[in-house]
Amino acid sequence: MSADITDSPKAASAGPSKLVTILAGGAFALSLANTVLLVLNPTASKVEQFNESLKSDLADSIASVHKKIDGLKSAEIEWQNVLKKSSEKPDAVYKIVKSPDGFLTLTEITPAAGEAPEAPVK
Repeated sequence: MSADITDSPKAASAGPSKLVTILAGGAFALSLANTVLLVLNPTASKVEQFNESLKSDLADSIASVHKKIDGLKSAEIEWQNVLKKSSEKPDAVYKIVKSPDGFLTLTEITPAAGEAPEAPVK
């Protein structure tokens, strides 16, 4: 009788481990089959090409935004120089002129001998 009692716990523990091993093997086989199907699927390559085109479009868009931001920074610096120049002589008359290099510059206009500068409206 003692032989029957010692054999039954071993038999009971062997059953669940076999079941877990079989389930794990089945899950591995299923994932391997899915991977093979994805690789062989013709639409998968189209999706990859679409993703690559989206990545390149996004990179171009980001580069364009950075270029515009740099342009705005240079325009800000340019206008700070214009405002500094105009604050040095607040009563002078100025004209904004586009220089040959494409930048806007502030030039002072000297009034004619008979003309007096207009008083600013307050």
